[in-house]
Amino acid sequence: MGKYKKLYGTLLLGLIAIIILLTAVFSYSRSIEESYKEENINSLKELSNQGALMLNNEIKNKQNLLVELSDDVSRIFVDDPQAAAVYLKEAAARNNFKRIGVALTDGRAYTTDDIALNISERGYFSRALHGQMTVSRNLDDYTDGGRIAVYAVPILSDGSDKPIGVLFATYSMDTFRKTIEVSFFSGAGYSYVVQENGDVVVDSRHPESFKNLKNVYAALLTADPKNNRDSAEKLWQLINSKKDGYIEFYNGSQKYMYCSPIGVNNWMLLTVTPASVIEDKTNMVLHKTYLLGILLIVIFLLLIWHIMRIHTRNQRELMNIAYVDEITGGYSFAKFFKEAEPLLRAADKKTAIVSMDIDGFKYFNDMFGYEEGNDLLRYIWQEIRSSLNEGEILAHGVADTFIFLLRFDTRDELLWRINDLCLYLNHYITKSGQVYKLSLSMGIYEVDGETDDIVSMADRAYIARQTIKNKGDTAWAFYDGAVRDKLLHEKEIESQMERALAEGEFIAYYQPKYSTKEQRLIGAEALVRWRRSDDVIVPPYQFVPLFERNGFINKLDRYMFELVCRQQTLWLGEGLAPVPISVNMSRMCLYDPHIVDEYIGILEESGLPAAYVKLELTESAFFENTSIMNGVIEALHKVGIKVLMDDFGTGYSSMMMLKNVDIDVLKLDKSFVDDIGDERSEKIISNIIYLAHSLQIEVTAEGVETKAQFEFLRDVGCDYIQGYYFGKPQPAEAFADLLQKETWNGSDADADTKS
Repeated sequence: MGKYKKLYGTLLLGLIAIIILLTAVFSYSRSIEESYKEENINSLKELSNQGALMLNNEIKNKQNLLVELSDDVSRIFVDDPQAAAVYLKEAAARNNFKRIGVALTDGRAYTTDDIALNISERGYFSRALHGQMTVSRNLDDYTDGGRIAVYAVPILSDGSDKPIGVLFATYSMDTFRKTIEVSFFSGAGYSYVVQENGDVVVDSRHPESFKNLKNVYAALLTADPKNNRDSAEKLWQLINSKKDGYIEFYNGSQKYMYCSPIGVNNWMLLTVTPASVIEDKTNMVLHKTYLLGILLIVIFLLLIWHIMRIHTRNQRELMNIAYVDEITGGYSFAKFFKEAEPLLRAADKKTAIVSMDIDGFKYFNDMFGYEEGNDLLRYIWQEIRSSLNEGEILAHGVADTFIFLLRFDTRDELLWRINDLCLYLNHYITKSGQVYKLSLSMGIYEVDGETDDIVSMADRAYIARQTIKNKGDTAWAFYDGAVRDKLLHEKEIESQMERALAEGEFIAYYQPKYSTKEQRLIGAEALVRWRRSDDVIVPPYQFVPLFERNGFINKLDRYMFELVCRQQTLWLGEGLAPVPISVNMSRMCLYDPHIVDEYIGILEESGLPAAYVKLELTESAFFENTSIMNGVIEALHKVGIKVLMDDFGTGYSSMMMLKNVDIDVLKLDKSFVDDIGDERSEKIISNIIYLAHSLQIEVTAEGVETKAQFEFLRDVGCDYIQGYYFGKPQPAEAFADLLQKETWNGSDADADTKS
């Protein structure tokens, strides 16, 4: 009986051991599955971000090329636009453009393929004619209906920054597609480029991609409405917030899609890989793991060792992928950041982080080919590495970017090494024996102990490099205190802006407007000021540009409109006769589909008649999207709010734009007023006023400071004057005193509120 008890005990222990082992195997298999998924998602992220950066660089390089070409042909273009187009034929062929063309200011274009076009209706033409480098969204080619993207830059005459025409280059979407058709995940992955509304810019010809893709949101819901609904919503949030991230979706099978901003036209790169890429690798490992789990029952220790060996080998392979640069065989950026941290802590000398790239590397590739370009990168990597001392490291990143860590005792020593390196790398001999002069850009950040994060240090070196990029005569630049102070100041402002808005620190100053004929107060413009809790007034130039970049300007504009409505209502209640006050609206607000309803709601809640408030938009806002602008103006006019075009003349205005937007008042920019006394400038002002009046548009002149300016504007029929000649911007209390001093009769007041 004792024998059986021992056997039963052994069997029980064996069963317990099997259960424990199987549980361990099951838990381990789950961890392997999650680990591979995370690793592959990270790989997909890196591929997508690199692809987005490559596309951004491709577009920027094309734009820079066009800027150079526009300089080359500007003189030819002035005399003979057709000759300019002929001159550009070689450049079109060399750079794989479908065509290059030049366009006059009326839109008539001459192209390298001898096709007569008129591109005046194209948005890229308008933007380029107003001084912008631009790339269009995908378009239908006027000639053959093919899908194209168009790069455009202004053509400037000598000594002037006013465009005399437009240089544009047509890029076939089929050619553009080749840029993103990079094989990854053994050919299983593919990519799209889409607009912020989901419309496809560049689709994929991969056999597993969406068929006849027009809009990625619609494609997701069509492919699998039940499983993809939440994925489509998440993708919409990522794209519209311009953030990167991934979604899981179904299109025949489960797939992963990573979304990366490209940084141009709000385009996003969507990189897709089937989940089977992860599942196949996971299943392979799980199969081995389960087999090993069974064998563990017999040879437990041996199989544990075997599993650990497989795991170690897989980890080593993954580390090689993450940390070894494919071209040079040296460190990747990820490895650099990891190795730099302990080096910084153990530093016995001063340390500098240097960010470097090659000016015109894209042109080198175009001239000699990508393999020669890779040889150049390997040459630079080898030469820099051979110059490093103990405790110094080097890495190669995307395209032609390098980063390295140097030790030094004095700045003179550091600069000596940098200059010596630039001179040594200056000449490169190609395989064909041709000597190519390299132009390097280096940004240097001296580690000062204030920043412990190596990534932030690298970012600062990158910022310094960008300050001298493509300048040619300057090879290096330090990240200095001015750049740092500006960043710190902006961070300080951003940390205070929400609190300042909540606590009412933003106030309105009112600059009076006067009629030129009667010299009578007829209105005012509300200008934002920031009065801090210590009563220090922060001028707008210190915070408005930052708010426009970070989007906070939308909140501030709404707040100022509400503030003015409340103030006007208060003055009415006190028995004063307020004049109409105009409030600035940023062009960023126009992209909010609810903006008009919100402003009307604020006005209705205040109880203020619409005649006492107007809205001012800068001239540039009218050119960005005329259809949106006209919709906003129409809605505002329905409730009685008038619209002013501010800063007219600062953006190379097209007079024809005035016929397309139903504005009420045109505000001449101060730059026009400053030129009064110059005969040509006075003729321009006179004709602008005549044109505006012929369109039933009133004219206000800004920045009037002298009697001579006032008298000229009065004589040429300018309706209203705004500037120091009549009154400076003043707080609400002072402006209320001004209202009290004004003498109004009933008919005048009624007339003004209808003006």
